[in-house]
Amino acid sequence: MFLVHPAKENKKDVKLFGAVQISDTAFLVYKNSDGRVMLKTGGDEKLQKKAVKNMLEKNPAVKRLLDKYRIRPSINTKTLKELAGGHMNETCNIAKGVYEILASSCEPEIDEATVKEASMLHDLGKILIPSKILNKPARLNKKEREIMNIHSTLGYELLKNQGVRKEILNLIKYHHQNLNKSGYPDFEEDLPQNLPLGMQIVSIADKYSALREARVYRRKLSRIEALLILYKEVREGKIHNSVYKALVKYASIYDEEV
Repeated sequence: MFLVHPAKENKKDVKLFGAVQISDTAFLVYKNSDGRVMLKTGGDEKLQKKAVKNMLEKNPAVKRLLDKYRIRPSINTKTLKELAGGHMNETCNIAKGVYEILASSCEPEIDEATVKEASMLHDLGKILIPSKILNKPARLNKKEREIMNIHSTLGYELLKNQGVRKEILNLIKYHHQNLNKSGYPDFEEDLPQNLPLGMQIVSIADKYSALREARVYRRKLSRIEALLILYKEVREGKIHNSVYKALVKYASIYDEEV
């Protein structure tokens, strides 16, 4: 009788190809070289690095973008762990709530599952943003802001060749775009002139979640403070009034003031 050691997993062929929420917990979905699917909460740093290296190899556009801003490729796994443990899950909860409120009075052109998955993956690109910029305890200067603003495009490019659906990729890429086109990055020619509802939902969920969290450069804002800031954006034409009203309704029911 012969004992055969199991074949070692191809470390370079691990894909991060989605996200799913189970019982209010966000999981990243990985697939290895033999097709086995794994759900991880964000704490497996070795697996994360394998997956991101795979993404970098599959899409040279990521390195070109980093080179343009003179960013040395460095995978910030701590950032992904922190996002998975808080912001991406909370953004998903808010996006889901806003979607369901809007869907009760209209028929959205996008399904809820797409909005939820995009809201969990929207900040993936931050794992390549230098931590000294990401965690700077003060206002970013112009150059630092330019670098920070490429995180949405980085997330899009990282996932582009991983089997993620185009609808989700577009929500990730344009989650910082506004109704009046004052956000970033600029729309490509093949996208609709009017900001799709899915993008508006992910955008407002991301903004509200961020305002309700403590950051290194400011304290956590109250529910009223956060809603007032976003109402100012409604007045400026950045957020649609109906989407804002849905957020207010969600917050009044589910966001307990602490």
